Amino acid sequence: MKLTLNRLALAVASVGILTIYGCGGGGGGGTAVSSTVLSGTAATGAAFTDATIIVKDKTGATVGTSSKPVGADGQYAITLSAGAAAPFVLIATRTSADGAVESLVSVVPAVTGTSATVNITPITNLIASRLATSGDPLQLAAEVVANPTIANATAVTSKVQEVQTILAPILTATATTSTDPLSGTFPVNGAGYDRLLDTIKVTITPTSSTATNVEIGIKLATGVETAPPPVIQFTSSQPVATITANNTATTTTINSTALIDPGTATLIADHLAQLQACYALPLASRIVANGTTAADISATECKNVFFGNNPANFKSNGRIVGKGQAFNGIFVDGGTGMVFSQGTYEFTLINGDIVVGYKSRSTAGNEVFDTFALRIDTDRKLKQIGNQYAYPGAVSAFHQARQFITLNQTPFSYYSTGYTVAVDDVTQNGVSIFDHVNVTTPSGTVLTLKPKSGVSFLPLVKSSGITTTTNAIRLNSEYADTTNTADPALKDTNLFFASPAWSNTAIAALPAQSVWKLDYYLASAPTTIAATQSYRTRARALTIPELKQKGLAQLLPAAITDIQSTASTTSGLVPVGGQGSLSPGYSVATGALPPTSITMFGVYGSTLASSFTDSVTVGSTARTGNVLCSPAGVTDLHCTTGTGGTTFAPTAAVTGINLLTNDPSGRVFSSFFATYKLQ
Repeated sequence: MKLTLNRLALAVASVGILTIYGCGGGGGGGTAVSSTVLSGTAATGAAFTDATIIVKDKTGATVGTSSKPVGADGQYAITLSAGAAAPFVLIATRTSADGAVESLVSVVPAVTGTSATVNITPITNLIASRLATSGDPLQLAAEVVANPTIANATAVTSKVQEVQTILAPILTATATTSTDPLSGTFPVNGAGYDRLLDTIKVTITPTSSTATNVEIGIKLATGVETAPPPVIQFTSSQPVATITANNTATTTTINSTALIDPGTATLIADHLAQLQACYALPLASRIVANGTTAADISATECKNVFFGNNPANFKSNGRIVGKGQAFNGIFVDGGTGMVFSQGTYEFTLINGDIVVGYKSRSTAGNEVFDTFALRIDTDRKLKQIGNQYAYPGAVSAFHQARQFITLNQTPFSYYSTGYTVAVDDVTQNGVSIFDHVNVTTPSGTVLTLKPKSGVSFLPLVKSSGITTTTNAIRLNSEYADTTNTADPALKDTNLFFASPAWSNTAIAALPAQSVWKLDYYLASAPTTIAATQSYRTRARALTIPELKQKGLAQLLPAAITDIQSTASTTSGLVPVGGQGSLSPGYSVATGALPPTSITMFGVYGSTLASSFTDSVTVGSTARTGNVLCSPAGVTDLHCTTGTGGTTFAPTAAVTGINLLTNDPSGRVFSSFFATYKLQ
């Protein structure tokens, strides 16, 4: 049966007294004395580790800062400055080395006495969103300065009740209807209120300075891979009655047994600690001398990371444990001292394995966000197992700012948003093992990927039968020049655009976790499905207005000038024949996401009809990268090898430079600098 929000809204009647609010609701709050201490839990289920917390008062002044980053227990304490005046807005922020900033906001309308408990969680962030006139929690502190009454006791009580109404079915399922989201106490152990936080994923995305889109994903643990989980979606301007009327909370009964098992957060934290213990060992202790395979892992601390305490059991997207494969860090000195943190439950696979998000950080300071597939072992610990898939694959929300930097085509630069279906090409003796891959989208549309000489991944095939050089499905696109209302798909005809294009409203309605099915056909048996692999996204594609709020890396002006000075005046292409590598420099503005890879797209041959791609992985602290000429197979002739080494073939020319990165939710962002001539 279906449980609607309206049917369970009365569950909020048991919400307890909000003890830190003080009395009355007409004023903007009182004044805190110098000994007043705010403390509580900062968590998203897992502790909001590495975050620094500041407190802003009604004047906008910072009146308190946490003395140390949030630790594994999620606890913090802040002593307020003398004369600090309520209401207070608390902002917990952590910034990763790749520039991704994650923030949670909470609020205290008033304080009576010398201490108060205030939590900082996705739910308090949602309360702050409901309080903010812009719908953006991060704007609440500034808005309080302009009008302190928007966060007084009456307003906060009202918005807490709104959020409890919106979350009613999940509160009932987790037995947390009576817990005060702001002042209730709870440990970070995956049980009780912390289980509630593990169960939901709240995404608040500004679309402008006055509006936001909100999604509350409900993480069911019933192992359903063929359908997305239930979501609650609304805009910041909608009243609760409209939200509850427009959202069905689930397509199956939400009850305790359908949700994540209590204590899962602790198991995830324990697993990351086990991984860290492995990587803390020196290389000589992790593997036998010159070891390269799973069998060469010698340390018990490392073997116990894997299901059955056997690294050979692991397989994910065709990759097994070994040097140059999965868990390469175990086999190289550069992996020593790797730190794993921020483990979060994402969803459960149909076989009961769970997918967990995490962050890894090398001693060089480079950080990566990714996911693990873990399985409960006989010792009741989570262990690495991988998704057990035989072939490469991944699906992610994809966003791009494509800038045209030659032939005076700047007016045609545009934004696009959609999804990328990434299947790396696998070759044997220089020839692809794949004939094609059929992709069934969440809407039921079937698309095709096919290998293409010189391209390291399988690109999309258009309805005309032409194989492109992209694996990105662009649902919507708009010119950066807002006066140009034409469709970029009509001008940039070599890429893959949805037809008709999706509206921003339709994209905003997509669930964060959408399910895609990939059917693999091998060259040896092109009419028989060799394998079917399903993938679930972790975040939906942004709308164009949401994308425009994001900062992306930019090529240095000197690099663009150099490209323009060498580009063909007729084709716009940049000749690179005879060069062994290319090293573009780029800049990353404050708050923007640094690239994690650089890809050169190009063509070669007498008619420039053959394509190539060359890539290099770059650290999040780097500001350049050395892209080498690397042939993708025996039929790829864009490189030549002579006495001076491997260089680009005489006819090779660059058609674009792509700076690529990911955010903590798995979204892909591309800053692409195109040099080809548009239609």
